Amino acid sequence: MSKSPLIHKVISLLVFISSFQVFAYTYPELANTSTPKATVKSFISASDKLIYYWQEEQLRSVEAERALAQVIRTMDLSLVPNRTRQVVVMERILLLREVLDRFDTEVFATLPDESISDYWRFENTDISLIKIASGERAGQFVFSSVTVQQLPRWYRTMQPIGYVDPQRPDYYQNFIHSPGPLLPKAIIESLPGPVHELYGPIPLWQWVAVFSVLIVCFAALNLSIFLGRKWNQHWEQKNIKWKVGKLISLVSCGFILFVTRQVIDQGIWLTGGFYQFLTTCFFLAQFYLSSWLIMALFKYFAALYAFNKHNGKHVDSSLITVLSRIFGGLTIVILGIYVIEYMGFSISPLLAGIGVGGLAVALAIRPVLENVINGLTLYADGGIKIGELCRYGDKLGTIESIGLRSTRIRTLERSLITIPNSEFANMEIDNLERRDKRRMEHVLRVRSELTQQQLKVLIVSLRRTLLQHPKTEEDPIRVRFSGIGEFALHINLMCYIHCKDNEEFLSIQEDILFLITQQVEAVGAQFAFSNQYQLAGKLASIDNGLIDKAEQTVSQWHEANNYPFPDFSYEYKYEIKNSTVFPAKSAATRKDG
Repeated sequence: MSKSPLIHKVISLLVFISSFQVFAYTYPELANTSTPKATVKSFISASDKLIYYWQEEQLRSVEAERALAQVIRTMDLSLVPNRTRQVVVMERILLLREVLDRFDTEVFATLPDESISDYWRFENTDISLIKIASGERAGQFVFSSVTVQQLPRWYRTMQPIGYVDPQRPDYYQNFIHSPGPLLPKAIIESLPGPVHELYGPIPLWQWVAVFSVLIVCFAALNLSIFLGRKWNQHWEQKNIKWKVGKLISLVSCGFILFVTRQVIDQGIWLTGGFYQFLTTCFFLAQFYLSSWLIMALFKYFAALYAFNKHNGKHVDSSLITVLSRIFGGLTIVILGIYVIEYMGFSISPLLAGIGVGGLAVALAIRPVLENVINGLTLYADGGIKIGELCRYGDKLGTIESIGLRSTRIRTLERSLITIPNSEFANMEIDNLERRDKRRMEHVLRVRSELTQQQLKVLIVSLRRTLLQHPKTEEDPIRVRFSGIGEFALHINLMCYIHCKDNEEFLSIQEDILFLITQQVEAVGAQFAFSNQYQLAGKLASIDNGLIDKAEQTVSQWHEANNYPFPDFSYEYKYEIKNSTVFPAKSAATRKDG
């Protein structure tokens, strides 16, 4: 029984030692970059492991990823475009091995094993190692960024020189003929010999594969855009919040480009300048789609906000639209800066150039900024909106759009005028749509043969007609005997009509003029014309019976102490207000029949 605890302790110790060994194997030491010699030795050791896993088609294994990480620690990839792509890093690693494996062993013997100097260069070459001066890795030696960037040139220069080891295969040539991790090498190697021949920078099978993938990608993009348009057409007049076909199609296009890029990167494995060119095209396409998607998102949410704000009515809220464009543009600029940095290009020279030429740029874009600022001023002031009829200067027109640069106006002749915002904001703008009521004023000219009693009855009848109409404002209403002309008596008539729309105003005015004409005829009055027309034509004389009737009416006013001059009593105004039916009961436009 006493031996049992001892046995358990021994077993536990063995388990601990074995787990420590597993731990040591699973997590190898980092590459030693303390001296130039240690850096070169670490690079060769780690790259040997990486090349082994690549040849065994195990680049996706954990061990291969660790070996790749150790190799990257020995190289400065800051000047390499698309340095985050595995195929790009693998190409640089193999190119550097191709160069180093052609050096004699005496060259490596001269590598310093101390970190006295900050720079060391292989003799008769530009391949150098530098010490990192600052940061987390300060004091470590790596292959310089210029060296890594110029590796393709050095490979072409040293390609005629043989390897130190004659049995060594040409890794780089095998690399440019091989597929990526997504495609088994056996499939590609089983293809006929002619498809492996180089045509330009890549073999024939890669040309065929690239064009096939691009054709499928193009067809999928067109299908996605087509389906997005169909979706939006279906929901065009139903519900704006479901009008997301464009957004879905743009997201789908981005996903299609991403999948295509992965097939090219991880399957076909293009290399060299052709890969960089194709990658740049993909980045531009993805940036364009991302920019399009950002603007579409801002526009969609702006339209949705305007839709909800106005109780489900579709409106063109121009201020919200412009603000969405501004914020969308700023987002795209930030995204563009990120893309430039991601592609491996330094933005510092660009920013420095902007700083130096800032004054010139400011002067060049001053008119543009003036238009933008004045456009925002028009929105903030709230004096005009889309669809409103305005008088600007001596012209009339309907506001169609207010953009960042200019305002578009549809004239009464249906022509479209574009005015820069800087000019339009400084104009005197009369917004006719903001009138709470419309003014109607006319001067009636009646024949001078009319008696004074008839004239009084006519004025009272016209005043009563305006008060009785449901679309007129009670105060002010003016019907006055305003003057005596050469051939007529002048009656000035003025009132305000409750409406904003011009067509509605014309229809109400028409109804009132019909009623006025009836009152003129009722008292026996006649409209006056020019003297020449009176002499040439035959006008009927005024009916004596109507004259007597007018005299009796005026007398009754006096007897009842209800003489309506200078105006009606307040009680009478209240009694007769809105007593006229408009539109007429038989009008076709009445909804209640």
